[in-house]
Amino acid sequence: MAIFKYTAQTRDGKIITSTIDAVNLNLALDTLMASRLKVLEIKKVRFDPFGWLGGLSRVSLQSIVLLTRRLGTMLRSGLPLARALQVLYDQETDRKLKPVVMTVLHDIRIGATLSWALAKHPTVFSNLFISMVKVGEATGDLAVMLEKLADFLERDLRVRKQAASALTYPAFVFAVSLVLVLVIFLYILPTIMEIFSGMATIKLPLPTQIMFFIIETVKNPYVQLAVVIGVLYYAIYFRDYIKTPEGKFRFDKFKLKAPLFGNLNRKLIIAQFCRALGVLLGTGIPLMRSLEILMEFMDNSYFKQVVCEPLYDEIKTGKSVSQAFEDVGFFPLMASNMVAVGESTGEMPAMLNKVSAFYDMEVLYALEAFLAMLEPIMIGAMGVMVCFILLSVFMPLYQFIMNLGI
Repeated sequence: MAIFKYTAQTRDGKIITSTIDAVNLNLALDTLMASRLKVLEIKKVRFDPFGWLGGLSRVSLQSIVLLTRRLGTMLRSGLPLARALQVLYDQETDRKLKPVVMTVLHDIRIGATLSWALAKHPTVFSNLFISMVKVGEATGDLAVMLEKLADFLERDLRVRKQAASALTYPAFVFAVSLVLVLVIFLYILPTIMEIFSGMATIKLPLPTQIMFFIIETVKNPYVQLAVVIGVLYYAIYFRDYIKTPEGKFRFDKFKLKAPLFGNLNRKLIIAQFCRALGVLLGTGIPLMRSLEILMEFMDNSYFKQVVCEPLYDEIKTGKSVSQAFEDVGFFPLMASNMVAVGESTGEMPAMLNKVSAFYDMEVLYALEAFLAMLEPIMIGAMGVMVCFILLSVFMPLYQFIMNLGI
């Protein structure tokens, strides 16, 4: 995203000078003209020392949900697509999404389809989003498709918010505890330990010796340098590695196999897969085409290669969906049985939606159980640490007092 500095005249004759973010000069001009400004001068800012900050965060899922819902509602009411996008641009408050809407509007005005315009922003709109918009354009019922897509995204957002809300308190407690421990080890205990180091008449007990070692390690500049190098290693090498096909596959596999969070991630991805498949089938898309769309949509490459592709191949050979679910070995038996009921009754989309709703609740229950287990562990760990600090401080004091009494 480039930055352009401009001087323009408002409708009441006032001259203003400001900057605008846009992909190119034409889009910047279109945006200013849409705001009813008369551009007197505009030029690209060649250097923006803070421009890199814009890439640190993405457009929020909530903003995309609101955009989808509003666009579907306006199209259903009979508003033309270009006019609806113009209204959305005027009302958009998300500073990251606003230029994206302007770019999409510009492409629509020059004759592009909505799906093609959205595909130019892969970091904002997922493959599933674009594929469903394509289906809506092909069937001539784009408004209905957008509303179904908004429903799908809202359910996904609701689960994410509930999970994030459940994790907020323990994350806060952990962060505060970590800061307090660092302050104690870096600023409070070293002063106390200096007093003990001058007590040559007593032998320091083991907890105090361990405390000396920990403090010297934490304050060691070489250790601090190693920590900085480790952080840089993660930021540069590891993040680049997981963007490669092999690195992403291994990391995605780890997320599903991890001891504590693996089962949670597995339930999340099952719920997401069944929900997306149910929405696609419910809009009249054939089963095989729906699976092809999902194979493009699923972000977890391990799930895509180990589950989605074998599932697609088995159904292509003539097996039922429930049998294919059971054969790939990833889905629980309950999910396969519920899908089998949906096949026999002809209510596959509704049954898949029930499966996704069930596993959404399973995720929340599993998360609550994990947090219920985590809370006493955190309290116990803090108790052990406090006990260790007290022993390392008061044991040498006790020995010193006993020596004075002798």
